[in-house]
Amino acid sequence: MVVKNMDELTPIEEYNGILFKRDDLYQPFDDIPLSGGKVRQAMKLIQNQLENIRVNNNNTVITGTSVNSPQGIIVARVAKEFGVDSILVFGNTKQANLVKNNLTHNAMLYATRIDTEAGMAYDNVLTARVDDLCEEEQKDYFFIKFGINLETDKDAIIDTVANQCANLPDDLDYLFVPAGSAIMLGGIIKGCRKFNKHPHIVGIQISGYNRDNTVVNILDGDVTYKYDFVIDHTYPYSKHLKIEIAPGFTLDPVYEAKAYEYMIKHYNLKGKKVLFWVVGDSNMVRNKYFGKEDQ
Repeated sequence: MVVKNMDELTPIEEYNGILFKRDDLYQPFDDIPLSGGKVRQAMKLIQNQLENIRVNNNNTVITGTSVNSPQGIIVARVAKEFGVDSILVFGNTKQANLVKNNLTHNAMLYATRIDTEAGMAYDNVLTARVDDLCEEEQKDYFFIKFGINLETDKDAIIDTVANQCANLPDDLDYLFVPAGSAIMLGGIIKGCRKFNKHPHIVGIQISGYNRDNTVVNILDGDVTYKYDFVIDHTYPYSKHLKIEIAPGFTLDPVYEAKAYEYMIKHYNLKGKKVLFWVVGDSNMVRNKYFGKEDQ
């Protein structure tokens, strides 16, 4: 299968004197408005690994996720596109609660199976539950956890991000990037190096965690290309913040909105050419259920 538009550059738009890399406009599906770089990564990863998944992984992918993360719905919908089964492992919840949350209810539309046996939604607990499930069922399901897949398929996880730097202006003063795991940030820094772009790059981790080691790993230890990594303790991860840039353009409430607010409050941008990277936008799949109400 060849997925159309995966390598097409998303546009750069200007609002109120600030440029925005609109990677949220990468929306490959007609039935649900999933968007952004994480969707592209999942598409490329499953496309690259498809034969292996079919032959060696029981045609099944598995991922661990929280009720507040779009990873579950992204993996499930992308898997369906390729005719692959998916298992979503949720932590710290019960299946009856998933239908009360638009994001997880939407994920249930596409997932083959849901597992809620993990007592907490921390990465190590979810990973342990994935391992246990594979062992219990004696199946080697393909584990999608972008930090792990980073080591085995950099083309999908890093290059798809880096290639989007091709249309960045050459004369940027600042490039701001919201960061969770900081994998996107590492890919963007690598892309700037690839395309000879030299803005002052600032990654803003939106919930107080130091992920700089992830960036250093992505850069293969070469940190000669300078960047700042800001650890923002203002909000917990689960806090939602609403920021509307323009009618029809609202920032993701978990990632982009917090990083954008930090940028505005802590940087003097007057007279500077500034670009803010919009990795994606989960607003639409958080705010609306796309199935029938009796599902």
